Amino acid sequence: MTDRTGDITGGVREILFPRKGISSTELLLAVNLTVAAVLIAAWGPEYRDSLYEHAVSWWHAVRENGAYGWFAPTIFLHVGLGHLASNMIALVAAAGAAEFLVGGRWTLAAYLITGLAGAWVSYAGHHAPPLSIGASGAIFGLLGCTASLIIRRRSLFNYAQRWKVWRVYVPLFLLLFVPAIVRADLWGHAGGFTSGLLLGLWLPPHPRVRYLGAIDPLAEQEPDPLEEDEEE
Repeated sequence: MTDRTGDITGGVREILFPRKGISSTELLLAVNLTVAAVLIAAWGPEYRDSLYEHAVSWWHAVRENGAYGWFAPTIFLHVGLGHLASNMIALVAAAGAAEFLVGGRWTLAAYLITGLAGAWVSYAGHHAPPLSIGASGAIFGLLGCTASLIIRRRSLFNYAQRWKVWRVYVPLFLLLFVPAIVRADLWGHAGGFTSGLLLGLWLPPHPRVRYLGAIDPLAEQEPDPLEEDEEE
């Protein structure tokens, strides 16, 4: 019998860190880190104060002049090294999952769309400056995309994949990520996640999902309780 575990593990590794070119996960990571490095080098000890001043001025530009384009830079900025580190760890997980399921281009599009949606919801929910700063809305958007795509396209996954999703990944998601929604900018987190849920219902799965789903050595050994529930 051919061992598929190595093939699948290698495939995930190549998506996240390909030998040739750059994955969308790496690209998003690089952009966020580069922006932070450039601004920290330019502003030095005044980084946080300067960033706050810009976020306040952008809020007024949006409110007074309708300059909604200022939402864009906010999804690549972070208020400090701790904020940057925690967001980048979450980004690798969220973008990696999305890239595996829908491919690199859709992952980049989802980051931008849900990040901007989260920024807008944050702006609409708060009636005072500054604009919300951080990639959290986009990261929660990628998580939302992943969650809704897995639920809607669950028939494409084999028994082992469905077992992992419902018994491992979903509990971990509820334990680690859902509490984070209520921290910091609730509006931005909720806006990004909700827009991701809606977007994930529409995004097409990558062909690799169908290919791996067709490899189902456990299908004839044990019934899937999820399918039994659906039949009932």
